Amino acid sequence: MSEGYMALGHEAAHVDSFDLVFSIHHEYVYNLARALLRNTQDAEDVTQDVFIRVYKALPSYDPRLASLRTWLAKMVVNACKTHRRRNFVRGFFHRPDDEGIDMEPVEPEDPSSWGAPETRALQAEVRQAVKEVLAKLRAEHRAVLVLHYYLDLSCPEIATIVDCPEGTVYSRLHYARRLVQAQLEGHMLRSTGEAEP
Repeated sequence: MSEGYMALGHEAAHVDSFDLVFSIHHEYVYNLARALLRNTQDAEDVTQDVFIRVYKALPSYDPRLASLRTWLAKMVVNACKTHRRRNFVRGFFHRPDDEGIDMEPVEPEDPSSWGAPETRALQAEVRQAVKEVLAKLRAEHRAVLVLHYYLDLSCPEIATIVDCPEGTVYSRLHYARRLVQAQLEGHMLRSTGEAEP
């Protein structure tokens, strides 16, 4: 077999591998980007950037170093950081209109009619409160919460993804949990008309 045919065969195998990764993990990548950035359009942009990087880097991926999902999550976190920096710089020259920004939670609301209207209303209120609290967190604290609770990753895995010591991950997670709990308790007290201590 000539080198040309071998090269074509290798390229076809690479495209097939990429197509498989894309079809299986596209939703995972998009949902993580959306949870981190809280904006549908930004999440779509980051997802596209990530899969361009995946296409280029897939031949060098080594499963002995990290699982595919951990490898992808690290790419998403890095792409989100780059996207935020790019938008921060753009913000000096152009102040975008806030209209049209999608701040919906990542998980769709359950349309099931099994629950009572009061229960659904309470769930919607709690979901909105969580969304508001997450929006107030700094990016690094939101990242560890999303990676730990939304993707169910361990602290050592998160440390690999965000490229920091495990102790820092534990510290950020502890701080973020306390902040979210305090904010939610305050919100629930206000919504029930009770005075905060």
